[in-house]
Amino acid sequence: MILINPFKGLRPKINIASKISTPSIGYLGKKLKKNFKLKRSLNFLNILLSKNFNRSKINLLKMKKKGLLIKDILDCYYIYKITFKKHKQVGIIGKINLSNYNDKNILGHEETFENRVIERKKQIASLSTQIGPIFTAYKENSNLKKTLNKIIKFKPTYSFESLDKCKHELWVLNNKKKLKEIKKRLKIIKKLYICDGHHRVQAMLKINKNLSVMIVAFPKDQIKILDYNPLVKSNLNNDEILRIIKKNFEVKELRKIYKPVKPKEFCMYLNKKWYWLKFIKKVKKLDVTILRNYIINRLLKNKKGLNKKLKFISGIHGSKILEKNVNSKKFSLAFKLCPTKIDEVINVAEARGFMPPKSTWFHPKPLDGLISSEL
Repeated sequence: MILINPFKGLRPKINIASKISTPSIGYLGKKLKKNFKLKRSLNFLNILLSKNFNRSKINLLKMKKKGLLIKDILDCYYIYKITFKKHKQVGIIGKINLSNYNDKNILGHEETFENRVIERKKQIASLSTQIGPIFTAYKENSNLKKTLNKIIKFKPTYSFESLDKCKHELWVLNNKKKLKEIKKRLKIIKKLYICDGHHRVQAMLKINKNLSVMIVAFPKDQIKILDYNPLVKSNLNNDEILRIIKKNFEVKELRKIYKPVKPKEFCMYLNKKWYWLKFIKKVKKLDVTILRNYIINRLLKNKKGLNKKLKFISGIHGSKILEKNVNSKKFSLAFKLCPTKIDEVINVAEARGFMPPKSTWFHPKPLDGLISSEL
């Protein structure tokens, strides 16, 4: 059985790909989002950000009608290379059947927010199109790696730098001989691990449990994970917050922020001060779970409106944005964590466990709109 199959992708004309595709929204600040939207009405960021799903559908149809998006006639695999500074990762885009999800073949690792799943379901159902691949990982496959490395020596179909400051390159494979070779290599991949896209997967499962969805699969040794740092809005005052935290953590005030380098250590920003926290109990839990169970859940006993009380910011944006959100009183405190390791993610998935929502930020990520898939 082959998990990843070729399909007929929907992709932009080569000369406009960089103008209408978009990085993950988490890469873009408010100013950049606004400027991008104002400059171009027909782009995937407008489709993603619009709360009016009918308008998004109309815009997508306009893009097709005007010939901005063209569907491949033949089934294809798409080879995707992303470069950020010295880091490179090469993956393959194809389709998987969701009937394999959460069994021994396709595994997730992260819990989801129900309200976001519902919103994603409405959006995807309205568009009848998946406009970005689910980011997955697979364990090392040297033969597939060699085959992909041969392919990327040739000129790519697409090559440009996007707003995420990454270079994105895509090769379109529809040659029968090449497809046969790729399928032979893919037979060895027995498991895929979902990295980014859990909300979209859950949304599509609600639409149809046997849906075939578009994924990009990268070898696990090429995947990077950054810290994904929570901001918390609590009704408690600063003294009460510290009292709760000191029950399970050693707490020291810092002169300046430093990046946590050991497991069970955190940095916290509260009342315009940074603190170093060290968990004092001996438990075999990941940092993200310790933070949720022993701090966040105890500061937010009332789970109503949880999405407004919690916000997550990728480590790619640095620490200043955490300070800004707390100093402005939008949030009460912020935390900076060590990134979760990819092997920890895989271990959780294989144990059928789940990390808290928004535990991981994978970087770099595939673009939205470079390849789409009609459902």
